[in-house]
Amino acid sequence: MTERGEVPMKIEYYSLSGIYDIPIKRFEPEGAVTGFIVAVHGFGGDKESSAIEALAERMTAWGFAVIAFDFPAHGASKADGYFCTANCRLDLMNVFEHACGLYPEAERKTVFATSFGGYITLLSLDSLPGDVRIVLRAPAVDMKATFERMLPLALEEYKRAGAVELGFERKLDVPYSFYTELCEADISRKDIQREMLIIHGSEDELVLPEHIRRFCEVNPKARLEVIEGADHRFKGEGEIGRVINSAEKYITG
Repeated sequence: MTERGEVPMKIEYYSLSGIYDIPIKRFEPEGAVTGFIVAVHGFGGDKESSAIEALAERMTAWGFAVIAFDFPAHGASKADGYFCTANCRLDLMNVFEHACGLYPEAERKTVFATSFGGYITLLSLDSLPGDVRIVLRAPAVDMKATFERMLPLALEEYKRAGAVELGFERKLDVPYSFYTELCEADISRKDIQREMLIIHGSEDELVLPEHIRRFCEVNPKARLEVIEGADHRFKGEGEIGRVINSAEKYITG
């Protein structure tokens, strides 16, 4: 592996074309690329995540490229009508294959995913090669329960309405069919048989600590690091830095 030093970083925006376009933001070191990280944002987030940028600033210094992208109906995506877990999984795999094509000689391959992105990554592990390192920040291991906590109305009202508006900077209409997908793909008690690093805040108000503990009990290969006092977004002083430090050690170790 390349020794970490001060390496300038390049940023490029473009799209992968298909049934709909997948907006990409790629960070690269100025020198040789020795590995890559596919960065996956959370529900209502996007590829402009400050955590992804902090990760890229750190990891390009190790010779890693970082490839971030927007799920349908998120960020710069214009594919509003395509938002569902199945398409999110396809997008993750398309971006991963794109990264493999860009960097065929990469020594290390990693997926770094947050919250809902962590859930999508866990659903996709059968398709990701066994040597890919997995780093999950506040992964929604019980996405059904997490989504229910996010809803501004009762489930019966949601079902009658057929959709609900959710999101942060950008709002998206989430169809009730999305919730039925979550009910059918419950991984909260499934032993996935995969090594991974899970970074979680002790005060997470969305992905509850008991969800993470229960998941780790049935997934003994998962390594859990708890950041005391951190909430779901890790916005406290120094908290994102601690996330990046843990990810760096796991990815390069």
